[in-house]
Formats: sequence, C-alpha cells, structure tokens
Amino acid sequence: MWGSPPGGECAVADDGQVVRLVDQILKKAVAERASDIHFEPKGDRLRLRFRVDGVLVEQPALPPDFIPSVTSRLKVMASMDIAEKRVPQDGGLSYEATGQRINIRASTFPTRDGEKVVLRLLAGTTAMTNLESLGIGPHELPRIRELAGRSSGLVLVTGPTGSGKSSTLYSLLKTIDPNRVNVTTLEDPIEVRLPHITQGQTNPKAGFTFARGLRAILRQDPDVIMVGEMRDIETAQIAFQASLTGHLVFSTLHTSSTVETITRLLDMGLEPYIVASSLTAVLAQRLVRKLCRSCAEPWTPDDDLRHQLGFPLPPLNGPLYRPVGCAECSQTGYKGRTGIFELMVVDDAMRDLIKNRSTTVAMKALLAALKLPTLRRDGVAKAIAGITAIDDVLRVT
Repeated sequence: MWGSPPGGECAVADDGQVVRLVDQILKKAVAERASDIHFEPKGDRLRLRFRVDGVLVEQPALPPDFIPSVTSRLKVMASMDIAEKRVPQDGGLSYEATGQRINIRASTFPTRDGEKVVLRLLAGTTAMTNLESLGIGPHELPRIRELAGRSSGLVLVTGPTGSGKSSTLYSLLKTIDPNRVNVTTLEDPIEVRLPHITQGQTNPKAGFTFARGLRAILRQDPDVIMVGEMRDIETAQIAFQASLTGHLVFSTLHTSSTVETITRLLDMGLEPYIVASSLTAVLAQRLVRKLCRSCAEPWTPDDDLRHQLGFPLPPLNGPLYRPVGCAECSQTGYKGRTGIFELMVVDDAMRDLIKNRSTTVAMKALLAALKLPTLRRDGVAKAIAGITAIDDVLRVT
C-alpha cells in the first residue's frame, strides 16, 4: 500500500523513501477528507489511522523500522526539535495537495514505544462555507442571519471538540461586510485565513492570552469581535462587557446544550444580571455523518426506537435509511458530514430565569413551551429527510 517491498518486510528506509512515504500518506489523507492523521508507534509496527467524518479509520500499518525516520521527518516538517523526545511538542506546517493549500497543526506525545504524532489538517481559505451549507434549517437560518447583522450583542456557539464550532463562526463572519465595519478575531490557532479581516493568534508562552488579546482588540476601534474560545472567567467577563458597550461578539464554549451553557457561565463566576443583559443567543451543535447515496438502504424502525429517542417518531412520508457500505464510501456507509443545531435566542422570559438563577428544568420547560427543536429532534428531522441515519443521531446526542 505504501510502496513497501513484496512480503511487507522493509529495511530501514533512506531519507528519500521517507519523504515520498510521508507525502503519499498526506495526499491520501487529503483525498479521503481526513481531519486528523494518527501516527502511533506500537512496538511491532507504526499504526496509522485517519479520522474521517469524525470516526477513526484504520490504514495499512508501517514496519517498526520506520518509526524513528517517519517521526523525525514529521518533526522536521513541523519545525520541531528532532532531538527532543522527552516532552510533548507542538508545531505546524503548510502543505499543498490537489491545488489546495492545507495548514497542518502537529503535536507529539512521548510513549513507551516512541513518539506518537498527530496531525490536524486545517483547510485554508477554500474551506469557507456559507451558513446554508452547514445544515442549518430554514426556520433557524433567517434568525441566525438577523443575529449576525446586529450592531451589538453576544452569540455563543457551543458543542464538544470536533463539532464544527469554528466552521460556524467563520460562516457567521462571512455574512458581515468587512469593508463597512472593523472585524477582528482572536484565535488559537488561526484555522482559516479570512480576506479583509484582521486576525490575531494567541501566544501563551509570550503572555499573549485570550484575555490580554481581547483587551487589546477593544482599543482597536472594533465593531465585530470573534474570540475563538472562552477558556476562563477573565476572558468571559471582558467579552460580556464588550457586548454591553456596543460591540457584536462571537465566541465558543464547550457545553452540550443551550441550557447547559447558561449553567456553565454562572458556574464560571459571571453574575446572573451580566449574563441576562449581554447574552443574545446560544447555538448548540453537533456533526452527524451523511449517508452514502450509493449504498444506503431503507429500513423499518422497531418499537424500541421511541424509547431510545425519548419521544415518538414524527409521521413519515417515506422510509428511513440506514448505512450499508460500499467502495464509494470505503465500506463505512457514510460520506461527508452535516450539522444538527439547537438555537436559543434569549428573550425576556429567559432573562428573568437567568437573573433568578432558575433551574435547568425551568429553562428547558420554557424552551419546550416555545416548541424550539432540540439537537436530537433536528437530527431526527434530517434522518427522516434521508440525510443521515437515526443511529448516528443517537451517537452524537
């Protein structure tokens, strides 16, 4: 698979072989839409896995003789210290494949059998997407556009790592005309280069933290601010205060739902009246895998599905579909991903609940009374539309 001699046994490769091998692996990863590449030394082999559509997929392993040479090659490409093997390192590189410039973030982790290397592939400007292509429903889309068009407020995009939050932030910024307003971002790292927008990247080693950077941005006459993540109370306080003083602020938080976001903000130490006054909306999201159109097959759900979902399945206009697997999708049954979303716009009723530190039960009851779709219900709607499978919706919600 990787150009090894017949029988699979490889002598120690020379530098030229290793360069070609790593290039071959990178090209295959890009072609298969991998978001991450894992090089894992296992004593008897160098295990290789690609994360495709959120799931790790096994690749042909390399012989153990390749462990030191491949690791060194990756560290050189990422501008790391190849002599340092005792502590983790971070680095980065830029790679071109099929006419596309890919920014790659690299990290090492010392293990018993050698250094594990993980590459995170960050697409460049070609990765910019529109809000429509994210999977946001027709009911939520105009509301989100209206939020992005406001002159002030704070919008939080929430979800676990790898749920597409950064893509959503970039898509929100794409709706704003940077020629009419001053748009500034603070990221760690910069994943997509945005034309006509001022982008900054934190450098904690130099003392350039999110909090310090955000304070500096506020002295730069900003209209719109994007903060990659609210990691601490200091950053959160500055961001919330900025939204109260005439700035539109976008940021992310690692929470599982819209209501949990409120709880998390209060637990961080923010005062309820600040959260109630500043927070405009919360958009919770996940990524589900899209069914491969070449092999998906219809199926009839059983009675247990209602118990799994927690609510009855809406009326069906046609069959549900499930994954099968074929050559087109590398036998996974899925190809590509789309988002499922839960949007909460903070209204007067929710502000009162926040100010009074009401329970999450009360907040969920309010959202239910408003009949706002939850993440799971949005996922089920996409399964009914034949976009994804019920099992994948259950997996991420």
